[in-house]
Amino acid sequence: MDKDLELLHQKIDFLTEQVMVTQRRQKEMEDLRHDLTPIASDLFKTVVEELDEVAPYFSYEDLIFLVKKLLRNTRTLIALFENIESATDFFKDAAPLSKAVFQSAVESFDTMERKGYFMFVKGAQEVIDEIVTSFSKQDVKHFGENVVLILNTVKQLTQPEMLNAIQNALTIYKNIEVKPPEKISVFGLMKELNSLEVRKGIATGLAILKNISINMEAQSRLKEENVRSDS
Repeated sequence: MDKDLELLHQKIDFLTEQVMVTQRRQKEMEDLRHDLTPIASDLFKTVVEELDEVAPYFSYEDLIFLVKKLLRNTRTLIALFENIESATDFFKDAAPLSKAVFQSAVESFDTMERKGYFMFVKGAQEVIDEIVTSFSKQDVKHFGENVVLILNTVKQLTQPEMLNAIQNALTIYKNIEVKPPEKISVFGLMKELNSLEVRKGIATGLAILKNISINMEAQSRLKEENVRSDS
């Protein structure tokens, strides 16, 4: 009998304790509700005011459509976030490398400046400006019409044999010392003509003049034919 009473008292105590715990929780929830009610009211009021500004451009159907759209593209959004995280990690890893590259570029620019590259570019720009201002529109047109001929001439001049010939001629002209005699007679000139070197020089000059004349006549005939064909 005593054991039954003791067991009954234990159950009553347990139930009483549970009731007290329940009441305490209810009171805590009531206090929490009481504290959150003003906050929720202010938040709701703020949301209503903010949404009122976009009411002409937004409806509940738009919100539902947006939610559906987000749900359909959940995997796409997850992949996008993962790519952003990967890009962030890449930038973190590449930051030291980019710093080194930037430092190397600064050093290269400093070296180029000390060697005069930028001054050369500035001078070249001034030369180009001088060229542009020195030629008229008609000159540029003529240049365009004869650019092939000019390039062919330059091509011929840059051939090794032509460069060697020009270099030899310049060397001879630089080193030669011509002192004309005080008196020049016809018999003296005829005597010089008997020299093999003089005759070779005259023959070479005449051959050059002959070829120049032939080429000029050929070009003149070609221009006349082009004019007749155009007309």
